[in-house]
Amino acid sequence: MRPQTQDDYFTTDLYYAAYLRVAGVPYMGESVEGRQVSFMFEDTPSMVDLKRDYFNGKGKVSALAYKREIIDLKALTHEALREAGRTAGRR
Repeated sequence: MRPQTQDDYFTTDLYYAAYLRVAGVPYMGESVEGRQVSFMFEDTPSMVDLKRDYFNGKGKVSALAYKREIIDLKALTHEALREAGRTAGRR
């Protein structure tokens, strides 16, 4: 994962993150703060439209791809939290 920049877009909403991934927004990784995982994306010019469409129920992506992304992001979330716990235990 590359270092975060001001041009990054973060969300803690797993389902919205899955939508962004299926919509093709470049995924930059995840970060953990306490028990909360944030998903980091490149802040592209299309983000405003994607966000509006998603929250207005008008976003259109493949249902199967969306389901797979939810499964993948849940696994990433659990792994990130496990890793954060191991790292915190080393201090």
